[in-house]
Amino acid sequence: MTTDLINHNPMLKKPLLVVLAACEHGTQITRLELEACVFGSWSNEFTQNPAVSIDILVRNGALFEQLYVDGEPYDGTLEDLQVNADVAVDAVAESRLSITDTGRELLATYAPEATLQALLTSKPRYRDVFNIILHTCDAEQGASRADLEQAISSLPQLQPEPATQQTAVYPQYFIDALESAGGIVWQGSWHLTNAGKAILAA
Repeated sequence: MTTDLINHNPMLKKPLLVVLAACEHGTQITRLELEACVFGSWSNEFTQNPAVSIDILVRNGALFEQLYVDGEPYDGTLEDLQVNADVAVDAVAESRLSITDTGRELLATYAPEATLQALLTSKPRYRDVFNIILHTCDAEQGASRADLEQAISSLPQLQPEPATQQTAVYPQYFIDALESAGGIVWQGSWHLTNAGKAILAA
């Protein structure tokens, strides 16, 4: 399954979604145009550059790559073209990309709205903890880690288990989970994303 691509390589999630989102409109786009389009959204934290991320999506069927020669579709690879004696030396070759149904499914599955809702649904015991963090991050200045810890530290879910006196979960767990799901983002302090705002407004 294509979703395994991200499940097994979580560091690929954000860069791959940035590329797919840039293709979501459905029209074909050249590689150079796509790389330029995603450049402004690329983070230094991403482990892959745009070119490698595009290659990964093509190999996994999330993007379809079509080669054109002088504006006409070419049934073959760039390697085929280079040894094709029937193609003029001065012919203009261009690679264009478009999102596939697989790519749209990947984008929908891992869109922040979907992953955030899935997190809240899968952890009903912690839903009120997540909601308090989201509300705390809704301030104009955002929230520090200390603000978040103070907001949730007295909740029963964070108290030691009576039998063992061991704490099962710590505040960082909830912060990490919400960041990974796309509900909050660090911008000098923790702020709500659009997906986080949508959850609060629901």
